[in-house]
Amino acid sequence: MKWLKENKAVLWMAAALIAAVLCLALGGEKSGGASQEERRIAQVLSAIEGAGRVEVALYYAKERESTMGISPNTQPTGAVVVAQGAENLEVRLSLIRAIRTLLGLPETAVDVFVMEEGGR
Repeated sequence: MKWLKENKAVLWMAAALIAAVLCLALGGEKSGGASQEERRIAQVLSAIEGAGRVEVALYYAKERESTMGISPNTQPTGAVVVAQGAENLEVRLSLIRAIRTLLGLPETAVDVFVMEEGGR
């Protein structure tokens, strides 16, 4: 228990890494980085006061095969946001609210993490 209290940052970084890997591995047509939609959303989110640089990864759940064939899911079912200003609670909540509005996602489908210094 003491280790958990002393290493909260490590646990948050691990959770962010796992979420990002899952989004990339299970996500849609990722071939060379962020999609145009993710880049546009990141651009909008970075305009939020205090957000700083922002990156977005969207998750698309695979739909089941129907009798008419497979229809791809075009609506994201989850989002991970990494932002420089996400350590500020007000900024974090604004990012969550903006993603929910833009994509129609429930709050539980949006995760926001603090970007490491220097970013990518």
